[in-house]
Amino acid sequence: MMSFGIMLAYSPSLTLIAVAAVAAYAALRWLSYAPLREANAEYLVLAAKENSHFLETLRTIVPMKLSGQQAARRVRWQNLMVDVIDRDVRTQKLDLLFTTASALITGGAALWLLTQGAAQVMENTLSVGMLMAFSSYAGTFSSRVTNLIGHAVELKMLGLHGERLADIALEEAEPLAEVETDLQRIRPCIALRNIGFRYAEGEPWILRHLDFEIAAGESIAIVGPSGCGKSTLIKILLGLLPPTEGEVLIDGIPIRRLGLSVYQQLIGAVIQDDSLLAGSISENISFFAPDFDQGRMEACARTAAIHEEILSMPMGYQSIVGEMGSSLSSGQKQRVLLARALYKQPKLLILDEATSHLDALNEQRIVQAIAPLNLTKIQVAHRAETVACAQRVIALNGELGCEIFVVSNPMSSRAALEEPQSMPT
Repeated sequence: MMSFGIMLAYSPSLTLIAVAAVAAYAALRWLSYAPLREANAEYLVLAAKENSHFLETLRTIVPMKLSGQQAARRVRWQNLMVDVIDRDVRTQKLDLLFTTASALITGGAALWLLTQGAAQVMENTLSVGMLMAFSSYAGTFSSRVTNLIGHAVELKMLGLHGERLADIALEEAEPLAEVETDLQRIRPCIALRNIGFRYAEGEPWILRHLDFEIAAGESIAIVGPSGCGKSTLIKILLGLLPPTEGEVLIDGIPIRRLGLSVYQQLIGAVIQDDSLLAGSISENISFFAPDFDQGRMEACARTAAIHEEILSMPMGYQSIVGEMGSSLSSGQKQRVLLARALYKQPKLLILDEATSHLDALNEQRIVQAIAPLNLTKIQVAHRAETVACAQRVIALNGELGCEIFVVSNPMSSRAALEEPQSMPT
């Protein structure tokens, strides 16, 4: 503002030229904003598609080779890359056009200002010194105003990235605990009260009318055809998905009032998309605890029927596994994940097809080892042997609810639950 005031004091007519140049620059930025934003938005979307396609190809490289689809996959990636480069070139062209136009406006304004200023010097309206001072103030005024306009446009451009992060950044935070509870006193008895779930208003219900209780120490098997909502129910029990209607209670306390982070401290789980982390087997079982208990870790590995196989590896429990457990077989990975869930010493063990990659012998060993443990067990099962070891079976039927029946089988863990054993220590 000081520069503008001094310019007015020197020469209102020359000040008008400087203001007109700034206004022309602002108009140019306004006109170029929409096409530049569109070009940048298209570039971000296409770059994300190309990157996702590339990472997906790396994760599925083995089936890709076995199916002989490398060439087709490579061509598709090349097409995506060409699209990304095309949009980038388009963006650079627009930016170059804008930069050139801005330079023309700036140069034209400076030339016009010098011409008019020289005329006023010849008319003795301004002195040479005053013209030089005016030029300096005009440069300061123009640079600051154009920088302000430029930063404002860049700030609006950042909205593109903000919109892509909005689904994460604006996600509702997990509710904090509303009640103070001693975790040691909470009994692992679960109650579902008229649970229903669907992903959005107007979409079909995946689960509905689920109303049942699971006693502390009870063993439950969840069965049903594919797509009936078994994994969805597991995620609701884990607190990973909020039910659309109804509520889940543990020991009579709604889990949202207890606090999801507190509730999840009581749970050990193995879910379908679970994975190991890059590190040693001992680090994965203890989940990188700095002061892990070697004895407890080995006891959990024995329960998960993986201890002997770990010892047979060159470095034993210090054997390194890669990301996604790439150096282990699918069955070994599942058993390490189960040992990790048991190492937590949970009160509630939830398994979503946690033994689907195991042979019948190892699965039977695990089922028999877990049955006597003094904790509530909920597992999605397909094999008859696993179902037979449960005390009750919950058969899901989508939005029609569920059917619950008691298993009458000598392998039931009911007798073991009357004389509960402790977790591996």
